[in-house]
Amino acid sequence: MPRDGAAVASPKPAPFLTDEQRAALDAALRDKEQEQAKARAAANHKAAAASGERKSRSAKGPGGAKKAGAGGKWTWGSLLTNGAGDETLDRNDPNYDSEEDEKHVVLLRNHQAALRQEVAAYKEEVRSIVEEYFCSGSVADVADSLEDLGAPHLGHYFVKRLVTAALDRKDREREMASTLLSSLYAEVLAPEQVSKGFVSLFTSLPDLVLDVPDAPELLSRFVARAVVDDVLPPAIVAAIDPEAGPESKDLRSRCEAALAGRHSAEKVLRCWGGAGTGTSYADTKAAISSLLAEYLAAHDGAEASRRLRELGLPFFHHELVKQALVAAIDTPTQVDAVVALLARLSSTGEASASQLARGLRRVADNLADMVLDCPAAGERFAAVLAAAKAANVFADVDAEDVGANGAAALFNGADASGAATPPGSNGADAAAGGPAAVSMPPGVAAFKAASLAALREYFASQDAGEVANRLVALEEPGLHPLFVKAAVSLALDRKDRERELVSKLLVALVPEVISHEALAGGFTRLLTAADDLALDVPDAVRLLSLFLGRAVVDELLPPAFLAQVVPSLDAEGMGVAVVRSAGITLGARHGTERLVNCWHGGALELGAVRSSIRDAIAEYGTSGDVAEVARCLRDLDAAAYNHEAVVAAVELAFTRYHGKAQGAEAEAAASSVEASAAPSVALLAALAGQGVVTPTQLATGFGRITAALNDEVMDFGTSAQAVLDWITERGRAEGWLAAA
Repeated sequence: MPRDGAAVASPKPAPFLTDEQRAALDAALRDKEQEQAKARAAANHKAAAASGERKSRSAKGPGGAKKAGAGGKWTWGSLLTNGAGDETLDRNDPNYDSEEDEKHVVLLRNHQAALRQEVAAYKEEVRSIVEEYFCSGSVADVADSLEDLGAPHLGHYFVKRLVTAALDRKDREREMASTLLSSLYAEVLAPEQVSKGFVSLFTSLPDLVLDVPDAPELLSRFVARAVVDDVLPPAIVAAIDPEAGPESKDLRSRCEAALAGRHSAEKVLRCWGGAGTGTSYADTKAAISSLLAEYLAAHDGAEASRRLRELGLPFFHHELVKQALVAAIDTPTQVDAVVALLARLSSTGEASASQLARGLRRVADNLADMVLDCPAAGERFAAVLAAAKAANVFADVDAEDVGANGAAALFNGADASGAATPPGSNGADAAAGGPAAVSMPPGVAAFKAASLAALREYFASQDAGEVANRLVALEEPGLHPLFVKAAVSLALDRKDRERELVSKLLVALVPEVISHEALAGGFTRLLTAADDLALDVPDAVRLLSLFLGRAVVDELLPPAFLAQVVPSLDAEGMGVAVVRSAGITLGARHGTERLVNCWHGGALELGAVRSSIRDAIAEYGTSGDVAEVARCLRDLDAAAYNHEAVVAAVELAFTRYHGKAQGAEAEAAASSVEASAAPSVALLAALAGQGVVTPTQLATGFGRITAALNDEVMDFGTSAQAVLDWITERGRAEGWLAAA
């Protein structure tokens, strides 16, 4: 028993994971590390085989051949001898036999003929491999095909064929060729074979110029890119003989200039228009976005067509159609420019009917989601299609290619079968001139769309019960892992507020709506896709580990899940790193407290949001600092409740004017109203001008004040009506408040 008055020591915080759980996780991670080490060893063995390295099969001797090529102790011996010594024929030798000399010549000729046949067959195979790669973009398939050929000593023919084929194509194929060389270097292609292939290109440059006049410039980019990628040594430039001809002299000067300039590495890496353009989905979308943004700024249709042709992606033109239609919906002033671009591409055949139909369908099928962010999206979409139809943009498009929603919008309410769109679809009947139908297609796509819509609304309302009701109404428990993945993925690229909301949402939904098995399936999908998520969110590993650890601490996932999921993950993937990081945090002292507060309490309750907004407006009444109010509203990141700032600003004017002008003359009263309400007007005008408070939120705030004016009069007197009228009149006159 402790003595009276003695302080009782608090127990030390214990790690969340028990010793058995930590041992199981360590064992799973150790097995995965061994698997990764085996994969690396196999890759190194392939690289050694490709480079022609010969090692002894026994533990004795270095495995090298003797001088003059004969086999030494513990080696295989010279490949062209039987071990009896040098058998070179000498005509001055007394034992010289002319018949033996003739036999030697015949064998030599047969060997040369066999070698020529081998080279011809290799070149033919390489030709088809390169063509297939430019279509598929699969580096793994190329590596497997070259290994199946089993002729590493002929790799320089592949290098020459790859670069030669890319010279006469677009930047997309040139970027793919540079990427392939970097991927195969030292793994499939020996370094000396790559160098030999480029030297062969230097020698055949005069012939290349006949087919590709820009060959010196393009080949110099390939050389510089290979040097920057550590595929070629910088000394390769010395292998270009400037005396061989004007083309070689031009090539060498270009290579030296490309590698000697300031920031040359950054420029060379983007010599083909950016790494991944045409091969990476994200980079290709970015290139199309850049193309469209430049067109909308300059309205140069010819330049847009040229850039689209340079991309060389006719199968991806639907992305341009989709982005163009979305731009017209978001900014109605761009409708004419977008329609002009689509009409040009349609009339010239640069965008095929199938690509136009696919782009239209993508927009029509996602219109329901767009309506949540922009209520007028349906009407704007109908207006864009009306202008496009007048310009014959979609004249050759078939109804069945655009889907039910696209057909309803494009063909006056008729679906793909020609029947009228039934009433009850989400949106008014297009035949009646209303907005286009926005019903979602069935299946997984519909569930994903509904999930994203529910999550975005939840981020604004914080109503977990509404999300639960929507998931129950969808009646798709088998797809709940997709919802878990969508929720976490959506929160990764947002702020701590949304991440805290997602963690709380999972607590509210599991296990009443989402089962523990479905939650585990969702996190397994997230760990498997960690590499892809990291492309969009560089900090994805840390954030995913916090989500995973938080789910374990909240008792949504058992600690054993960490060890159970590791075997199903790619040994080289980032999912293993996520599990390892989560295990370290859970096994540390105070790990539980860190995970509980990992999002720093980012999600405030609605009452706290309103209180913070009103505190900021009250502080403005004292300091007059508009920037501080704007910063506070941005930090709260609750745009759906910014109308509360409008209400608080108007009530601030009521408070400043209350009791000052009652019974005074009209002029004095007007002067007092202006002096009292001017700070509130200045604040609202500044917030509207900065985009912190949207026109919709302004209208909502004034609507709430007007609806509750009787209560405001009871609090602030009859002068509240005069103050509200003056603020409303000033807002409309200055343009930041829309007319009713």
